[in-house]
Amino acid sequence: MESRTMKYARSLLGSALIAGACLAAPSSFAAEKAVIYQAFQSIQYLPLYVAMNEGLFAKHGLEVQKVTAGGGAQGVAAVIGGHADFSLQDPMTAVLANLKGASLINVAMVVSGVPVWMVAPPNSPIKSIADLKDQTISAALPPSTSTYLLQNLLKEKGLSSVKLNTVAIGTEIAPVTAGRAAAATLYQPQVEQALANGYKIVYDFAKQYDGVYAFSTIDTLKSTIEKRPQMVQSFVSAIADAEKLMQTSPQVAYKVAVAEFPSLEKSVVEAAVKRLLDQKIYPATPSISKQAFQAGLDLQISIGNIKKGEVTYESAVDNSFAEKAGK
Repeated sequence: MESRTMKYARSLLGSALIAGACLAAPSSFAAEKAVIYQAFQSIQYLPLYVAMNEGLFAKHGLEVQKVTAGGGAQGVAAVIGGHADFSLQDPMTAVLANLKGASLINVAMVVSGVPVWMVAPPNSPIKSIADLKDQTISAALPPSTSTYLLQNLLKEKGLSSVKLNTVAIGTEIAPVTAGRAAAATLYQPQVEQALANGYKIVYDFAKQYDGVYAFSTIDTLKSTIEKRPQMVQSFVSAIADAEKLMQTSPQVAYKVAVAEFPSLEKSVVEAAVKRLLDQKIYPATPSISKQAFQAGLDLQISIGNIKKGEVTYESAVDNSFAEKAGK
Protein backbone atom coordinates (compact mmCIF):
# COMPACT_ATOMS: atom_id res chain seq x y z
CA MET A 1 0.00 0.00 0.00
CA GLU A 2 1.37 3.44 -0.97
CA SER A 3 2.44 5.61 2.00
CA ARG A 4 1.21 9.20 2.51
CA THR A 5 4.73 10.46 1.82
CA MET A 6 4.86 8.63 -1.51
CA LYS A 7 1.41 9.93 -2.47
CA TYR A 8 2.44 13.50 -1.60
CA ALA A 9 5.65 13.23 -3.60
CA ARG A 10 3.78 11.79 -6.57
CA SER A 11 1.24 14.64 -6.38
CA LEU A 12 3.98 17.26 -6.28
CA LEU A 13 5.71 15.69 -9.28
CA GLY A 14 2.46 15.64 -11.27
CA SER A 15 1.75 19.28 -10.44
CA ALA A 16 5.27 20.29 -11.46
CA LEU A 17 4.95 18.48 -14.77
CA ILE A 18 1.60 20.14 -15.53
CA ALA A 19 2.94 23.57 -14.57
CA GLY A 20 6.02 23.03 -16.72
CA ALA A 21 3.89 22.01 -19.68
CA CYS A 22 1.72 25.11 -19.27
CA LEU A 23 4.74 27.38 -19.15
CA ALA A 24 6.26 25.74 -22.21
CA ALA A 25 3.09 25.83 -24.31
CA PRO A 26 3.05 29.53 -25.26
CA SER A 27 6.61 29.49 -26.60
CA SER A 28 6.07 26.17 -28.36
CA PHE A 29 2.96 27.36 -30.18
CA ALA A 30 3.72 31.08 -30.52
CA ALA A 31 2.98 32.40 -34.01
CA GLU A 32 6.00 33.39 -36.08
CA LYS A 33 6.00 37.08 -36.90
CA ALA A 34 6.23 38.41 -40.47
CA VAL A 35 5.96 41.92 -41.88
CA ILE A 36 4.68 42.80 -45.36
CA TYR A 37 4.87 46.24 -46.93
CA GLN A 38 2.18 46.90 -49.55
CA ALA A 39 2.61 49.64 -52.13
CA PHE A 40 -0.86 51.04 -51.43
CA GLN A 41 -4.09 50.10 -49.70
CA SER A 42 -5.73 48.78 -52.84
CA ILE A 43 -8.81 46.73 -53.63
CA GLN A 44 -6.58 44.88 -56.12
CA TYR A 45 -4.67 43.48 -53.11
CA LEU A 46 -7.77 41.82 -51.65
CA PRO A 47 -6.21 38.30 -51.42
CA LEU A 48 -3.80 39.67 -48.78
CA TYR A 49 -6.65 41.22 -46.80
CA VAL A 50 -8.73 38.03 -46.98
CA ALA A 51 -5.76 36.04 -45.64
CA MET A 52 -5.47 38.48 -42.74
CA ASN A 53 -9.16 38.97 -41.96
CA GLU A 54 -10.14 35.32 -42.26
CA GLY A 55 -7.36 34.05 -40.01
CA LEU A 56 -5.54 32.18 -42.77
CA PHE A 57 -2.09 33.39 -41.75
CA ALA A 58 -2.82 32.35 -38.17
CA LYS A 59 -3.90 28.93 -39.46
CA HIS A 60 -0.40 28.53 -40.90
CA GLY A 61 1.29 29.70 -37.71
CA LEU A 62 2.02 33.29 -38.70
CA GLU A 63 1.29 36.66 -37.13
CA VAL A 64 1.42 39.11 -40.03
CA GLN A 65 1.78 42.87 -39.80
CA LYS A 66 0.77 44.92 -42.85
CA VAL A 67 2.39 48.29 -43.52
CA THR A 68 1.40 50.66 -46.34
CA ALA A 69 4.56 51.96 -47.98
CA GLY A 70 3.09 54.66 -50.22
CA GLY A 71 4.64 53.19 -53.37
CA GLY A 72 6.16 50.03 -54.80
CA ALA A 73 9.74 51.30 -54.64
CA GLN A 74 9.34 52.11 -50.94
CA GLY A 75 8.02 48.62 -50.23
CA VAL A 76 10.91 46.97 -52.03
CA ALA A 77 13.35 49.25 -50.18
CA ALA A 78 11.86 48.11 -46.86
CA VAL A 79 12.58 44.47 -47.74
CA ILE A 80 16.12 45.26 -48.89
CA GLY A 81 16.73 47.29 -45.71
CA GLY A 82 15.49 44.51 -43.44
CA HIS A 83 12.37 46.34 -42.23
CA ALA A 84 10.04 43.88 -43.95
CA ASP A 85 10.04 40.19 -44.82
CA PHE A 86 7.85 40.68 -47.90
CA SER A 87 6.59 43.44 -50.15
CA LEU A 88 3.63 43.55 -52.53
CA GLN A 89 3.75 45.57 -55.75
CA ASP A 90 4.61 45.30 -59.45
CA PRO A 91 7.19 42.48 -59.73
CA MET A 92 9.18 44.64 -62.14
CA THR A 93 9.97 47.00 -59.26
CA ALA A 94 11.84 44.12 -57.61
CA VAL A 95 13.45 43.22 -60.94
CA LEU A 96 14.69 46.77 -61.43
CA ALA A 97 16.11 46.73 -57.89
CA ASN A 98 17.95 43.50 -58.70
CA LEU A 99 19.56 45.17 -61.70
CA LYS A 100 21.02 47.64 -59.22
CA GLY A 101 22.44 44.91 -56.99
CA ALA A 102 19.54 43.66 -54.85
CA SER A 103 18.64 39.99 -54.50
CA LEU A 104 14.84 39.78 -54.51
CA ILE A 105 12.71 36.83 -55.59
CA ASN A 106 9.01 36.91 -56.53
CA VAL A 107 7.19 34.06 -54.77
CA ALA A 108 3.42 34.60 -55.12
CA MET A 109 0.89 36.15 -57.49
CA VAL A 110 -1.71 38.50 -56.03
CA VAL A 111 -2.92 40.40 -59.11
CA SER A 112 -2.84 38.18 -62.19
CA GLY A 113 -4.29 40.41 -64.87
CA VAL A 114 -4.42 44.08 -65.81
CA PRO A 115 -6.93 45.94 -63.60
CA VAL A 116 -7.09 48.96 -65.91
CA TRP A 117 -9.99 50.33 -67.93
CA MET A 118 -10.43 53.47 -70.03
CA VAL A 119 -13.68 55.35 -69.49
CA ALA A 120 -15.37 58.31 -71.16
CA PRO A 121 -18.46 60.43 -70.30
CA PRO A 122 -21.87 59.07 -71.33
CA ASN A 123 -22.37 61.64 -74.11
CA SER A 124 -18.82 61.27 -75.48
CA PRO A 125 -18.39 60.40 -79.19
CA ILE A 126 -15.44 58.17 -78.18
CA LYS A 127 -16.44 54.54 -78.57
CA SER A 128 -13.09 52.88 -79.30
CA ILE A 129 -9.34 53.50 -79.33
CA ALA A 130 -9.53 54.78 -82.94
CA ASP A 131 -11.72 57.66 -81.75
CA LEU A 132 -8.93 58.98 -79.51
CA LYS A 133 -7.06 60.62 -82.40
CA ASP A 134 -6.01 64.18 -81.45
CA GLN A 135 -7.67 63.81 -78.03
CA THR A 136 -6.25 64.19 -74.49
CA ILE A 137 -6.39 61.28 -72.05
CA SER A 138 -6.03 61.56 -68.30
CA ALA A 139 -3.58 59.08 -66.74
CA ALA A 140 -1.62 58.51 -63.53
CA LEU A 141 1.73 60.20 -63.06
CA PRO A 142 4.56 57.78 -63.92
CA PRO A 143 5.84 55.46 -62.66
CA SER A 144 2.47 53.76 -63.11
CA THR A 145 1.77 50.52 -64.96
CA SER A 146 -1.57 51.88 -66.16
CA THR A 147 0.18 54.81 -67.88
CA TYR A 148 2.89 52.59 -69.35
CA LEU A 149 0.21 50.27 -70.75
CA LEU A 150 -1.62 53.24 -72.25
CA GLN A 151 1.56 54.63 -73.84
CA ASN A 152 2.38 51.21 -75.27
CA LEU A 153 -1.14 50.83 -76.67
CA LEU A 154 -1.05 54.25 -78.34
CA LYS A 155 2.34 53.40 -79.83
CA GLU A 156 1.01 50.09 -81.21
CA LYS A 157 -2.05 51.82 -82.71
CA GLY A 158 -0.01 54.64 -84.24
CA LEU A 159 -1.87 57.30 -82.27
CA SER A 160 1.03 59.70 -81.79
CA SER A 161 -1.35 62.69 -81.80
CA VAL A 162 -2.91 61.70 -78.47
CA LYS A 163 -1.81 63.85 -75.53
CA LEU A 164 -1.62 62.73 -71.89
CA ASN A 165 -2.73 64.75 -68.89
CA THR A 166 -0.94 63.04 -65.99
CA VAL A 167 -2.25 63.50 -62.45
CA ALA A 168 -1.91 61.85 -59.04
CA ILE A 169 -3.05 58.24 -59.01
CA GLY A 170 -6.68 57.98 -57.91
CA THR A 171 -7.61 61.41 -59.35
CA GLU A 172 -7.53 60.51 -63.05
CA ILE A 173 -11.24 61.20 -63.54
CA ALA A 174 -10.92 64.86 -62.41
CA PRO A 175 -9.52 66.26 -65.71
CA VAL A 176 -12.38 64.59 -67.61
CA THR A 177 -14.94 66.08 -65.27
CA ALA A 178 -13.29 69.49 -65.70
CA GLY A 179 -13.29 69.19 -69.51
CA ARG A 180 -9.49 69.00 -69.80
CA ALA A 181 -9.46 65.37 -71.04
CA ALA A 182 -11.77 63.29 -73.21
CA ALA A 183 -11.18 60.00 -71.40
CA ALA A 184 -9.33 58.53 -68.41
CA THR A 185 -7.49 55.30 -67.63
CA LEU A 186 -8.52 54.06 -64.20
CA TYR A 187 -7.95 51.36 -61.60
CA GLN A 188 -10.66 49.98 -59.33
CA PRO A 189 -12.73 51.13 -57.52
CA GLN A 190 -12.59 54.39 -59.52
CA VAL A 191 -13.93 52.48 -62.55
CA GLU A 192 -17.12 51.45 -60.74
CA GLN A 193 -17.53 54.96 -59.31
CA ALA A 194 -17.32 56.39 -62.84
CA LEU A 195 -19.76 53.79 -64.22
CA ALA A 196 -22.19 54.59 -61.41
CA ASN A 197 -22.10 58.20 -62.65
CA GLY A 198 -22.99 57.22 -66.21
CA TYR A 199 -19.51 56.84 -67.70
CA LYS A 200 -18.85 54.05 -70.20
CA ILE A 201 -15.86 51.74 -70.74
CA VAL A 202 -14.20 52.48 -74.10
CA TYR A 203 -11.19 50.17 -73.73
CA ASP A 204 -10.69 47.09 -71.56
CA PHE A 205 -7.02 46.35 -70.81
CA ALA A 206 -8.13 43.44 -68.60
CA LYS A 207 -9.76 41.69 -71.55
CA GLN A 208 -6.61 42.14 -73.61
CA TYR A 209 -4.54 40.04 -71.19
CA ASP A 210 -7.31 37.73 -69.87
CA GLY A 211 -5.70 37.15 -66.49
CA VAL A 212 -2.23 36.34 -67.84
CA TYR A 213 -0.11 39.23 -66.61
CA ALA A 214 2.05 39.43 -63.47
CA PHE A 215 0.70 42.78 -62.30
CA SER A 216 1.35 42.52 -58.56
CA THR A 217 3.33 39.87 -56.73
CA ILE A 218 4.87 39.21 -53.33
CA ASP A 219 8.63 39.20 -53.18
CA THR A 220 11.24 38.50 -50.52
CA LEU A 221 15.00 38.37 -50.25
CA LYS A 222 16.87 35.34 -51.54
CA SER A 223 18.52 35.13 -48.10
CA THR A 224 15.08 34.91 -46.43
CA ILE A 225 14.19 31.95 -48.64
CA GLU A 226 17.46 30.27 -47.66
CA LYS A 227 17.22 30.99 -43.92
CA ARG A 228 13.44 30.79 -43.31
CA PRO A 229 11.95 28.58 -46.03
CA GLN A 230 9.13 27.32 -43.80
CA MET A 231 8.06 30.86 -42.96
CA VAL A 232 7.96 31.73 -46.67
CA GLN A 233 5.99 28.54 -47.36
CA SER A 234 3.49 29.35 -44.61
CA PHE A 235 2.99 32.86 -45.99
CA VAL A 236 2.44 31.68 -49.58
CA SER A 237 0.17 28.86 -48.41
CA ALA A 238 -2.05 31.37 -46.60
CA ILE A 239 -2.26 33.49 -49.76
CA ALA A 240 -3.17 30.34 -51.70
CA ASP A 241 -5.97 29.59 -49.22
CA ALA A 242 -7.26 33.15 -49.55
CA GLU A 243 -7.31 33.06 -53.35
CA LYS A 244 -9.12 29.72 -53.35
CA LEU A 245 -11.65 31.01 -50.82
CA MET A 246 -12.35 34.08 -52.94
CA GLN A 247 -13.08 31.92 -55.97
CA THR A 248 -15.32 29.44 -54.15
CA SER A 249 -17.01 31.93 -51.78
CA PRO A 250 -17.25 35.38 -53.40
CA GLN A 251 -19.39 36.59 -50.49
CA VAL A 252 -16.31 36.35 -48.26
CA ALA A 253 -14.40 38.52 -50.73
CA TYR A 254 -17.24 41.09 -50.72
CA LYS A 255 -17.41 41.11 -46.92
CA VAL A 256 -13.67 41.66 -46.45
CA ALA A 257 -13.52 44.33 -49.16
CA VAL A 258 -16.40 46.30 -47.60
CA ALA A 259 -14.66 46.11 -44.22
CA GLU A 260 -11.32 47.26 -45.69
CA PHE A 261 -12.86 50.20 -47.58
CA PRO A 262 -15.57 51.54 -45.26
CA SER A 263 -15.58 55.03 -46.82
CA LEU A 264 -16.76 53.69 -50.19
CA GLU A 265 -20.32 52.83 -51.18
CA LYS A 266 -20.95 49.15 -50.53
CA SER A 267 -22.43 48.72 -54.03
CA VAL A 268 -19.30 50.22 -55.63
CA VAL A 269 -16.98 47.95 -53.63
CA GLU A 270 -18.97 44.82 -54.45
CA ALA A 271 -19.17 45.74 -58.14
CA ALA A 272 -15.40 46.26 -58.23
CA VAL A 273 -14.70 42.90 -56.58
CA LYS A 274 -17.13 41.14 -58.91
CA ARG A 275 -15.48 42.61 -62.01
CA LEU A 276 -12.01 41.72 -60.71
CA LEU A 277 -13.13 38.15 -60.06
CA ASP A 278 -14.99 37.80 -63.36
CA GLN A 279 -12.05 39.11 -65.40
CA LYS A 280 -9.48 36.89 -63.65
CA ILE A 281 -7.65 39.78 -62.01
CA TYR A 282 -7.72 37.86 -58.74
CA PRO A 283 -5.79 34.64 -59.41
CA ALA A 284 -7.08 31.18 -58.55
CA THR A 285 -3.63 30.25 -57.22
CA PRO A 286 -0.47 32.19 -56.28
CA SER A 287 1.54 30.52 -59.04
CA ILE A 288 3.46 32.96 -61.30
CA SER A 289 3.53 31.54 -64.80
CA LYS A 290 6.38 32.24 -67.19
CA GLN A 291 3.88 33.71 -69.68
CA ALA A 292 2.43 36.11 -67.10
CA PHE A 293 5.87 37.24 -65.97
CA GLN A 294 7.00 37.71 -69.56
CA ALA A 295 3.98 39.93 -70.29
CA GLY A 296 5.07 42.32 -67.57
CA LEU A 297 8.69 42.12 -68.64
CA ASP A 298 7.82 42.84 -72.27
CA LEU A 299 6.13 46.09 -71.24
CA GLN A 300 9.24 47.22 -69.38
CA ILE A 301 11.39 46.36 -72.39
CA SER A 302 9.00 48.26 -74.67
CA ILE A 303 9.22 51.47 -72.62
CA GLY A 304 13.00 51.15 -72.25
CA ASN A 305 13.31 50.41 -68.53
CA ILE A 306 14.89 46.99 -69.13
CA LYS A 307 17.02 45.74 -72.00
CA LYS A 308 16.03 42.59 -73.86
CA GLY A 309 17.83 39.54 -72.45
CA GLU A 310 18.79 41.37 -69.27
CA VAL A 311 16.28 39.53 -67.04
CA THR A 312 15.06 35.92 -67.01
CA TYR A 313 12.04 34.30 -65.40
CA GLU A 314 14.31 31.81 -63.65
CA SER A 315 16.37 34.55 -61.99
CA ALA A 316 13.36 36.54 -60.79
CA VAL A 317 10.76 33.94 -59.77
CA ASP A 318 10.69 31.00 -57.35
CA ASN A 319 7.43 29.19 -58.00
CA SER A 320 8.17 26.22 -55.72
CA PHE A 321 6.28 27.63 -52.72
CA ALA A 322 3.16 28.37 -54.78
CA GLU A 323 3.27 24.93 -56.38
CA LYS A 324 3.60 23.23 -53.00
CA ALA A 325 0.74 25.34 -51.60
CA GLY A 326 -1.51 24.09 -54.40
CA LYS A 327 -1.00 20.41 -53.55
